[in-house]
Amino acid sequence: MKYIQSLTNLNAYQKVRQSSLAISGGLCTAGGLVADVLQPLAPFVFYLFIISGVAFGLLGLLYYKGKKELLGALALSGMAFVATGLFSLMQQGPEAEERGIIAVSVPAIASLQDRLGIIEMKLDDIKADTGEIKAGTQEIKDSTARIEAKSDEMLAAIRNGFGSSNGVIANPASPEEYYHNARIQELAGDYSAARRSYLEYFKSNLAMLDPHLRFITFLKVQEGTAGARETYNEITARSTSPIPAYTRLLLLGTEKRIEALKKYFKENPKFAAVAYHLSIEYSERRLGSQTIGDKREELYYLKAFQERDNNGGLMRYIIDQDMVSDWRADVTERRVALENGITGGVLENPVSLSWMSHNAGWNGNISISEPAQDIKWRIKGQGQPRSTGNSGYNDPRTGQSAPKSFFELSKKQPASTIEIWYTDLQGIERGPFSFEFTPAKESVDANRRLLEMTTTSWLSFRKLDSSTLLYFSHLMAYRGAIEKIQYGIDSTVPNKNFRFSAWNKPGIAPITANMKLYLKVPRSSQYATIQLTYKNGDKSEIIRIDR
Repeated sequence: MKYIQSLTNLNAYQKVRQSSLAISGGLCTAGGLVADVLQPLAPFVFYLFIISGVAFGLLGLLYYKGKKELLGALALSGMAFVATGLFSLMQQGPEAEERGIIAVSVPAIASLQDRLGIIEMKLDDIKADTGEIKAGTQEIKDSTARIEAKSDEMLAAIRNGFGSSNGVIANPASPEEYYHNARIQELAGDYSAARRSYLEYFKSNLAMLDPHLRFITFLKVQEGTAGARETYNEITARSTSPIPAYTRLLLLGTEKRIEALKKYFKENPKFAAVAYHLSIEYSERRLGSQTIGDKREELYYLKAFQERDNNGGLMRYIIDQDMVSDWRADVTERRVALENGITGGVLENPVSLSWMSHNAGWNGNISISEPAQDIKWRIKGQGQPRSTGNSGYNDPRTGQSAPKSFFELSKKQPASTIEIWYTDLQGIERGPFSFEFTPAKESVDANRRLLEMTTTSWLSFRKLDSSTLLYFSHLMAYRGAIEKIQYGIDSTVPNKNFRFSAWNKPGIAPITANMKLYLKVPRSSQYATIQLTYKNGDKSEIIRIDR
């Protein structure tokens, strides 16, 4: 009898288990399908997987300790754990993670998600939660058409009607009246009422930028940047105008803001305001101290603003004509200041390289038009760039240790290309800047530079016994750059030639024992004049050397 009773209990147990498994399997499969379809809103499948795993573990422990009545719940949690785990494994790849595996496999489900607005709801939630706004890819449409849809009279009323009443309009009924009230209330310090009036004005969906610029300034003072972002998420979600979406880009953190504005600049070539805002990002007023790269960027966007403005890309988006005038004046002033401060194309070529020859080889002297944290160089195609090293003194412009501004080449270095890099004060590496090194030409140029730095030493008078001698020895050391020497004694015009042996090799010319270095001149001589003709045909100025 006990055996039969045990067998009966076992059959009942198996029936319960089979029933529990069937019910659990059906519920879990249905739940997994629903969670997968709702994947765009949140990773519900993953959440269920975690929850069911925890529940399965706890229920299993209780069942093991004798709580046999929990068999159904244990089966349900176990099946849920398995089902959601399988769905999680199948949700691989960007599209499956975004929409769910069923929507990827069955187009009808994806269509259902779109009709229910699930995708849009998810995007709005993400933006509201993170406060990060991605730049739109759709080009701003001609807002004149939008304005015409709202009537030209409405826009004219806003532009001309602001300030026509000295106080708040009691029962505003049009966009211009709401905007009028918002400005008056803001100036009066009634910020709660001003906020309501701004929000009522925005319902008109006019594609005008300055009300939004004023409003975000207002919001940042009242609510902080984070609060302003949250408010603009809501405004953008309700608006059919492109302007709120652009305005909230201005509320992002610096790096994300610049990145988003640059993307918007490329995708909306008629919109002038984005060029203006980008120029501000690189301006001295925003940065305090500009690198050459910053100046280059600022000038680029200033020019872009003026080009877009000339094509009508500003006036159509601004109500307040004083703001238009202020922007134009600011852009003109900054552009003139930048261009007047730039000589020799320094924005594009901030590095120059000159050479000085000596008996052991060459010194390459690097000049950079802004402070640098580090300087690197190499002969093109020969290894990795190497630093010039530390100079051992502080740059008074930065208070930081300055890099060494020269490097050396061997006396036998053939013609080659030298590449220079430098790191600016923002830590951005600039370069490479390439320079051709031609020993013969560089030797001529280096000798000429030395001569032009030492004009008072070109000639010298000396008395030897009863004779007066005029020495040319200084010129002979650098004669590699000289084609012709003309001199004059007590004459303002050099009218005689000094003959010398030519030197056409790199470096300083040697002076030998049999070389002619001086002339005898009259003892009464008071002064001499001299003029050099360089090897490229240039003539020096006439130099006077007094005795």
